[in-house]
Amino acid sequence: MARIPTTPSPRVFAETWSTDFKEAVKKAAGKDGRLTMSEATKLAARPDADKVFADNAINYLKATGKQSVSVEVLATSAKAYALRAAEVAAGNDGKLSLADGAKLPNDLKEDFFMLRGKTVPGTTPAPASALSEVKAKLEAATDGLWMPSETDAKFKFLTGTQLNGAPITADLVRAQFSAQHDAAIADLMWMDPSQIPLSTHTNVEERNANDFLNRLAIDHDPSDPESTARAARFAALKRTIDSQLTDVKVFRFGDNSLSTFIVGRTRTGELAGLLTGQVET
Repeated sequence: MARIPTTPSPRVFAETWSTDFKEAVKKAAGKDGRLTMSEATKLAARPDADKVFADNAINYLKATGKQSVSVEVLATSAKAYALRAAEVAAGNDGKLSLADGAKLPNDLKEDFFMLRGKTVPGTTPAPASALSEVKAKLEAATDGLWMPSETDAKFKFLTGTQLNGAPITADLVRAQFSAQHDAAIADLMWMDPSQIPLSTHTNVEERNANDFLNRLAIDHDPSDPESTARAARFAALKRTIDSQLTDVKVFRFGDNSLSTFIVGRTRTGELAGLLTGQVET
């Protein structure tokens, strides 16, 4: 839906854009009202429209060499920048057509077309997200399945955001999945309430995902039907994960009570995976 007229004046564009920009960076900055480079980078990974404002914030911090900036200072500077750039792009008639919008700096171009309810000329619309398909497949594969350890645990599907090619690391998993983890882990396994926040798990270990999943698929007691059935289900789970995700990683956060993430990249580039738990004493 268009937020600005067909051919807005530079001032209308700058004011509309800067209002949305300020709201986005205010949310990203948090309670202290100051935006850091780390917070601006996280803004770029958001799944909603706020992410288009991240490049402007990042460019400001790089240009000024600041480690952080107050939302008010950043918003004021950004508005002035947007107005100047729009006036240049509009030319003598003082109106921003779609052709004029294509002349805007790269960190304003997508924003302008978004406010006009359009896509940037020459770009291909992003493919429909594969997250719903991945969710359905992994939830079916883990329905009624328990992760074996000293205390068995259930599985929970986790929905991440577009990675834009970024590598999957423990820090990225912590950034994208902490809130979902903290809300779900107590339903998956027993854990001391003081240990529920993922932020308390300072120790983190990465396991080879292929080896980790293959070990779960080993039938340790072929004479026991339950052991055979469990091994078969984990083999099926590995096949499902391999068919739905690439760059699969396993991260285990904690010491004795472990929060275990099996995560990867969907075919449309989002982070997604499974949360479970393990107890090892």
